[in-house]
Amino acid sequence: MSLVFKRYYDMKPAEYLIQVRIAAAKQALQAGSSVFDAAANSSYTNYSSFYAHFRNLSGMPPAKYRQLFAQNISRAVMDTPIGPLRIVASQDAILCVEPANYLEKKAGQAIEQVPADRIIPNDPSGDLVKACMRELKEYFAGQRQRFDLPLSPEGTSFQQKVWQQLQQIPYGETRSYQQLAEMTGDKNASRAIGLANNCNPILILIPCHRVIGADGSLTGYAAGLAAKKLLLDLEKGGTKK
Repeated sequence: MSLVFKRYYDMKPAEYLIQVRIAAAKQALQAGSSVFDAAANSSYTNYSSFYAHFRNLSGMPPAKYRQLFAQNISRAVMDTPIGPLRIVASQDAILCVEPANYLEKKAGQAIEQVPADRIIPNDPSGDLVKACMRELKEYFAGQRQRFDLPLSPEGTSFQQKVWQQLQQIPYGETRSYQQLAEMTGDKNASRAIGLANNCNPILILIPCHRVIGADGSLTGYAAGLAAKKLLLDLEKGGTKK
């Protein structure tokens, strides 16, 4: 039976079932369901398997797919001194600020076409995207040191803890990974801290660029080291005003 199935569909029955489940999950995410609800409604009991299958077939994690494709989410690309940034917001909070070409570089040809910009008229999500663009413009002009926007980065409880501590690093200052580990209450977790720092989905507003090596060297940054240096130089100059 499985050989006949493979002859007609060019895949095994189990592979076909995975595609059907992921297609159902995509529809649920587009309608605004949470990632966990989409997994459960697609008959997944193992979230790790759901995550792996979704990423393999879509070229992106389910949370990112929801951010880009959900009907009640606004998004826009903004030109900045560090390159174009994609801003994504729900009705309640900013979900993402990232390099606009990040997904394409990370997933290559496997990724689906990223949808065009869309700011939903008369919707809180559209208002938040526009507010974020305005505050980022003020930041790059040296006119803003703090952001007044609700944030909702999606991550593990440990990542959330790290991202909260990042927001405690003052404008114009830096911390090493070791110092950030001490801020989170675990001085031996600098490696895990570094990984969480690199997973930050909301650049600048959650200032992972303010974390540097113990010797003062710049370390990895999603927008590139030149962008990180530009941000730190901008803030250093801003504190002198």
